[in-house]
Amino acid sequence: MKAKNLNLQPTALLAELVGTFILATVAITVANPIIVGFALVVIVLAIGSVSGAHVNPAITFGLWSVKKLEGVKVPFYWAMQLAGALLALLVSQFYQGGNYGISFASFGSLDGKIFLAELLGTAVFAFAVAAACQRNVVDSAKALLTGLALLTGLAVGGGLLGQAVQNASTSTTTKETPRVTLVDGAVLNPAIALAATEKADQQSAVQSLAGQTAPESNKKAASRLTWETLLGALLGGAIGMNLFMLVAGEAVNPFKKKETVVTKVTAVVKKGKKEVKKVAKKAKK
Repeated sequence: MKAKNLNLQPTALLAELVGTFILATVAITVANPIIVGFALVVIVLAIGSVSGAHVNPAITFGLWSVKKLEGVKVPFYWAMQLAGALLALLVSQFYQGGNYGISFASFGSLDGKIFLAELLGTAVFAFAVAAACQRNVVDSAKALLTGLALLTGLAVGGGLLGQAVQNASTSTTTKETPRVTLVDGAVLNPAIALAATEKADQQSAVQSLAGQTAPESNKKAASRLTWETLLGALLGGAIGMNLFMLVAGEAVNPFKKKETVVTKVTAVVKKGKKEVKKVAKKAKK
């Protein structure tokens, strides 16, 4: 069954919701990049043939940017991915004692270091995903490449943020704490960023860097969905995908006129007429 006039299968949307739920649950509870990477391998093997196993708004956006996905499908995929992440958050909060809720206190934040780490990490991830999509390899190889790509992207983004945190730890005497100390590694996925949270607050971050014990606080930690993780991941997804297409020599030429069905049929007919004329000339000889 397909949604009318959309060429969009409801089963594909359900697959995106379930796949994102699994990935987000692993990411916000286990939080181990290696396990998250292998979880993505399992997800791609399970639902890759149903929806493409994007489970990430940045990958969906990147595929649209290289014309591998119809634009009309993008908001539907995004909605299911965000819903899957929210469901993972609710389940996680249930097991944490039922303190439900989400805070967007940091949504307007835009720290250059976090933004760039998210962009670079996602670009690396999307670059390899584009390679997996373009190459004619078996599904298991595509799944493994996708999972290892996520692991590599997390290593790139998380490594850069780790260096920034290390640098901040040497200057804890300053009153204002850099925002980079409130995050724990890169996310590379706006849906998971919605479910993930920052460290409690700036004061606890300062005390943690100084080796002191932070007082307990009932204030809910802010979601990691900010302009940094949103714009960084989306731009990184588009850059990584387009960069691979350029490297592979398959980039879309913006100056090339799009061939219509009529144009293609006319070209075939003309070619056929030329072949007929050649055969006729040879027959006369």
